[in-house]
Amino acid sequence: MLTDPITLGLAAGATWLAVVSAILQILLHLYNYSEPLYQRYILRIIFMVPFYSVTSWLSLLNRDMSIYYDVPRDCYEAWMIYNFLSLCMAYVGGPGAIVVKSEGKVIEPSWCLMTCCWPPIPVDGFLLRKCKQGTLQFVLIKPILASLTLIFFAFGNYEDGDWSMTGGYLYISIIYNICYTIALYYLLVFYVGCEELLRPYHPLMKLVIIKMVIFLTFWQSIGISMFSSRFSDPSDTGALQDWMVC
Repeated sequence: MLTDPITLGLAAGATWLAVVSAILQILLHLYNYSEPLYQRYILRIIFMVPFYSVTSWLSLLNRDMSIYYDVPRDCYEAWMIYNFLSLCMAYVGGPGAIVVKSEGKVIEPSWCLMTCCWPPIPVDGFLLRKCKQGTLQFVLIKPILASLTLIFFAFGNYEDGDWSMTGGYLYISIIYNICYTIALYYLLVFYVGCEELLRPYHPLMKLVIIKMVIFLTFWQSIGISMFSSRFSDPSDTGALQDWMVC
């Protein structure tokens, strides 16, 4: 599956189109490098596109070595979350500026934020600290889980789509899912709390794209792995995920 020339050609075309467009964006930012405080984070976020595309394409071409391409890609996801949060903080002048500018503001109880049974939450230093902790826990845990993945794989206890109790995939996926969900939730809380301050910088689309690329691709991989029993080759599970990321 996914080894015919047409399928591989489509993946290669999409990969290099993404690489070229991202490089052009990076070069334009470097040529107009007038806001280094913001643009250094933006450049790192843009670099996610070629990094994701190339590692997924290489993983698709070299299935036996795919885990060695997927793990660095997973670690870059953590780096990306850190840079996106740092960019949003830089936009509004840092945590201190948020506290001063948001004095008296509260997040009203909401079903969407699962705070419907809570009193109004003030946008203060405590909330910002919790948002940073909730988001950055993913940044810390992701490389650790990536390292554990390599260790399990080396000892023959890890395979994509293997949901058995004796394999490492099940437990790593559960921990990943919890960490992803917590990070996603606190990013959303941070955005809602600082929405008025962030509005001039139009970060909503950036937030949506970050969520789609990082969080939805993870849940997409989980969804594909649930149907792994229908694939004749176990490596088809990871290959389909890599092809879709390309």
